[in-house]
Amino acid sequence: MKIISILFLIIGLLSLTYYVIVIDYAGVQASFAWFWLALGILCVIIFIAFCLMIRHRIIFSKLVKTILILCFVIGFGVFAFIEGTIILYANKKSDKELDYLIVLGAQVKGTRVSRTLKYRLDTAFHYLEENPNTKVIVSGGQGSGEDISEAQAMKEYLVSKGIQEKRILMEDRSTNTNENIRYSRNLIKETDARVGIVTNGFHVFRASRIAKKQGLEEVHPISAPSGPVIHIHYYVREVFAVGKDTLVGNM
Repeated sequence: MKIISILFLIIGLLSLTYYVIVIDYAGVQASFAWFWLALGILCVIIFIAFCLMIRHRIIFSKLVKTILILCFVIGFGVFAFIEGTIILYANKKSDKELDYLIVLGAQVKGTRVSRTLKYRLDTAFHYLEENPNTKVIVSGGQGSGEDISEAQAMKEYLVSKGIQEKRILMEDRSTNTNENIRYSRNLIKETDARVGIVTNGFHVFRASRIAKKQGLEEVHPISAPSGPVIHIHYYVREVFAVGKDTLVGNM
């Protein structure tokens, strides 16, 4: 029990440290950052509880131990399976000469694209340079703290890099991944179009599954990098996002 309690303490301290790193990198508004704070506090509380149990010689019954171990194994197994699938999709190679790319929006700061969105746009730009017949749909509405829609900022960025305006279609109403795909699909006239979904690696699995659920028959994930500092944060957060979208029927 001593070893287990120390393990919880280590996980707790690492989680609290990582919470500070995420906040420092992405700001206090960073989505899901609370998870690391909550995990850290929970692990420290469990550590204290174990210490008190050891001190007062309180021992779990065999049944309780079995239930706890079973819950841990099942929970970890589900988490590992989803995470493995996310990583697999993130490392898929993209096909050439697709008919369309859909670049999913992310935060815009005023009129400037954020680091996350820049990664996606740079990936789309390199693909469009190598595949001159591919059109691109930039997808994202206007949210809090944004002076223009994400789609408008994305279009301006691609044009500044040399992509012709006639190759760019704008979808500027969406507020989440589900709407990104739904509204972008309305701009695709061909029923058998080959469509690439451009987003950060951690996000391509969920986005691709949502696209297929919404009727896009041939979907190709195109993975963009993400900030190395909070790489773990994004991949852990995505497991819970996949679970949520599965439960509500988006995937």
